[in-house]
Amino acid sequence: MMSGARLIAVGGCLGCSLTFSSPGLAADFYSTLDPAPMTMATRGMVAGTGSVTANLTGDELTIQGSFSGLASPATKAQLRSGSMTGVPGDAFADLTVTPSDSGTVSGSLTLDPAHQKALLAGVLYVQIDSVKAPDGTLRAWLLRREP
Repeated sequence: MMSGARLIAVGGCLGCSLTFSSPGLAADFYSTLDPAPMTMATRGMVAGTGSVTANLTGDELTIQGSFSGLASPATKAQLRSGSMTGVPGDAFADLTVTPSDSGTVSGSLTLDPAHQKALLAGVLYVQIDSVKAPDGTLRAWLLRREP
């Protein structure tokens, strides 16, 4: 069942037709940026911490965050989609990141319906790569912030 969805029944006595209407979603998301070693060999090369917030208004997602304590300067940041929370997946959008061992990460993009569904399911995440850990230094799965 989609959050914010409504079901409207329309019709006469001979039968009913159903119309599904999904108004623009609005939701806030939050996560901590945590070290994400891919192998035992990269374990010593990933370090740092931070946090990320995101806001979905309609199909527009805005991401802001900060990080510190990387073992080497950040090289890129991406929004990615895994198969479930905690499982790495493919990148589908680039984010802006400070090329340093501490700084900010940000971005704004339009999500297609599949990525909106993935966001609400908790499988989208922010990944920051660095010089010493080009396959991911910090990761943050975007989880819905409930009131």
